[in-house]
Amino acid sequence: MIQHLVILAATLLAGGPASLFQEPAGEQEAPYIERTQKQFVFFPGGRVELTLGVAGNVRIVGWQRPAVVVEMEKIVYGMPQEKAKALLSEFPIRVKWTQSAATVLAPAAVPKNPSPKLVTPAIEINITMYVPKQRTDLKLLIVKGDLAVEDLAGWTEATLREGSMEMRGISGYFSGLTDAGDIEADMLGKRWDGYGFTAVTQRGKVLVRLPEEYSAALQLETRDGALSVVYPEQLVDGESVPLTAVTNKNARSLSATVGSGGAPIKLVTMKGEARLESKPSQ
Repeated sequence: MIQHLVILAATLLAGGPASLFQEPAGEQEAPYIERTQKQFVFFPGGRVELTLGVAGNVRIVGWQRPAVVVEMEKIVYGMPQEKAKALLSEFPIRVKWTQSAATVLAPAAVPKNPSPKLVTPAIEINITMYVPKQRTDLKLLIVKGDLAVEDLAGWTEATLREGSMEMRGISGYFSGLTDAGDIEADMLGKRWDGYGFTAVTQRGKVLVRLPEEYSAALQLETRDGALSVVYPEQLVDGESVPLTAVTNKNARSLSATVGSGGAPIKLVTMKGEARLESKPSQ
């Protein structure tokens, strides 16, 4: 018995098998979280570029102030606090700006000088940005995470390798692409104010909500999936005509002039369900 205790003590002092340090079943290391913020003067008509190279979500909200606020949240799962702090120091979020141009860069999860003994845990970076509502342009690249854009008028180009997109109350120009994720577009007002809206997913559902009295050139398409329409009939040459999808093998599409027509609104999924819903006009 004494001999066994001596061997166990020697193993612990020598930094022996990791299993000796594992927490009891059901107990896990609490996530380590760091939150920071940047704020700077930024005038309408400017351009913001954001690249998120690690997993995490991005939310962008338009407001009336001539300023940008960037709220950043870094999370490390499965690592003690001190080690998590040291690890996050190797993944700085770089924010550079002038009064008309800004870049936000969160690099990929590969340390500059990786330790051969380092096993990288799960790292997540979430970013919320408030930008001038009128005429702020965006260029966004997200490798793994969801994107939400609210109350913004500008030129937006968004590319997601894996993640869903949700847009509400936006205008101007929007072009969005995700390789795997759902797309939800919630339109406000009487018509699209700007050049148009296009969003495509390679694999995922698409949903567009339009006010009952909305005007646009609508195109909704799925190359492999169901298409459903819950929207009022439209007047064509004085007659009430329902919006009807066209079926071609597994593909279904809806191309229609809604209201008095207008800018193009196009949502496409290569594989997934497509749906149009109505909501009360405001």
